[in-house]
Amino acid sequence: MRIVRVFMWTAPVALLLVGCAPPPRTQPVEMASTRYELGVAYFDAGNYRRAIPELARAVELKPSNPEYRNALGMAFMFTRKLDEAIKMLEEAVEIDPKFSQAKNNLASAYMLKGELEKARVLLLELLDNIFYPTPHFAYFNLAKIFERQGKVDKAIEEYRHALDIERNYVEAHNNLGVLYLQQGNTGLAIYEFFEATRLSPKAVVYHRNLGAAYFRAGKHEEAREVLQRVIELEPNSRSAEYARKVLKELKR
Repeated sequence: MRIVRVFMWTAPVALLLVGCAPPPRTQPVEMASTRYELGVAYFDAGNYRRAIPELARAVELKPSNPEYRNALGMAFMFTRKLDEAIKMLEEAVEIDPKFSQAKNNLASAYMLKGELEKARVLLLELLDNIFYPTPHFAYFNLAKIFERQGKVDKAIEEYRHALDIERNYVEAHNNLGVLYLQQGNTGLAIYEFFEATRLSPKAVVYHRNLGAAYFRAGKHEEAREVLQRVIELEPNSRSAEYARKVLKELKR
């Protein structure tokens, strides 16, 4: 599952010196911006725990800014503090009901919490908004909900909607391939996994899935080539362990 993050960056505010007077005191809005930018930098570096106090301070200094709450909610979500994430994201949406990215992030948090109906309602609300700039993310999340409910055909339909909008949506190609493989449709699965590997040639999991689809389809030469690539990419990974197991079976 793909999760959306949209952050607004602001330029640093310089302090002006006038004559021999001491520098003016930093205003709360300026400090909030600085804390926010630092928190975003930590977040983008994958250091979510260090991002949280910086983003929390930004929210404290400027509580009316929904972007700050959205960012803090995402940091909470990435550290699996789902109740805190939901609270922040709900507040971001309450401040700005048109904040579509926060709504999609809130739907993701609901999904992780297992509150699928809340997530579904929010995603449908997003898709009703003709000005929503990234509907493929909402379709993707709807597909994930249907997957968890065992509604495979509906999930496939939503993944297809996502790909109709964004042809290079690599996660949608991969997830769609998984569902086709579950249905025994190896031809369509191979196509989707191949697209995923084309778009992300160094992502080992997509190569593993493509190799599995080739193997299931009886295309052993293609399977050998792809699974060998898995081992080359990440020789100590679980995917490589799976690849070695299948390659060993192909030698029999």
